[in-house]
Amino acid sequence: MRFPSILEYFIGLDLARARDFSAIAVAGLYHETHGDFDRVRYCQPTRPALHLGALRRIPLGTEYIEVVQQLRRLVERLRAQYGYGHPLPRIHVVLDPAGPGHVVLELLRAEQLSVNLVPVLMTAGSDVGHSSGRTTVPRKDIVSNIRYLLETELLRIDKSLAHAHILEREIAAVRPHGGQYPHDDLAIAAGLATWYATRIHRQLIRPTRAA
Repeated sequence: MRFPSILEYFIGLDLARARDFSAIAVAGLYHETHGDFDRVRYCQPTRPALHLGALRRIPLGTEYIEVVQQLRRLVERLRAQYGYGHPLPRIHVVLDPAGPGHVVLELLRAEQLSVNLVPVLMTAGSDVGHSSGRTTVPRKDIVSNIRYLLETELLRIDKSLAHAHILEREIAAVRPHGGQYPHDDLAIAAGLATWYATRIHRQLIRPTRAA
C-alpha cells in the first residue's frame, strides 16, 4: 500500500446506490525525477505525481457503518507505516455527500479520524462552485481529470491491485454525464481522490517543464 516518499494521501470514497458497489481508492502524492540533471543548478528536476496504491470494492449489501469502520482501519494502517518521530503525511478523505453520503459524512466526523474530510457534490453542470459549505463539481470534470492524469503518466496505478484491470476498464468506459458500465464505483472513487489532489496541487494539471 505504501509508496516511497509519499507526501500526502488522498482517499476517494464512492458509496453504493441501488445495485452498485461502494468503493475506496487511495492515491499517494510523491515527487518523481523529471528530465535531465540540471548541471547549472546542480540538481535533479522533479515533478509531483500520484500513485494509486490501494483499491477496495466493498460487497453489495454492506452496511454503511461497516464501510466507515473499514475506512478507519485503512487510515490506521496508513499511519502505522511511519515510525516514531517520522512526520505523518496528511490524509484527505473525499466523498460525495449526496444521498447516503450525508449520513456517512456525519459518521466519519463522529469517528474523529484526524483527517481532512472533503465533501464534493458531483453535478450535471459545467462549472465548479460552492453550496452550503461544500464544493460542487461537474461529474464530467471528475472523469476527464483522471483520464488526463493517466494519459500524461502523472497517475500510475499499481498493477498488482486485485481490481486494477477493472478500474482501468471503468475509467475508459465511464460516462461523463452518468450511467454505468455496468458499474462505475472504482472509477468514481479514484476520480474523487485524484480530482481533489489536482485541486490543491495545481502542478499536477500544469506541470512545470524540466530544465
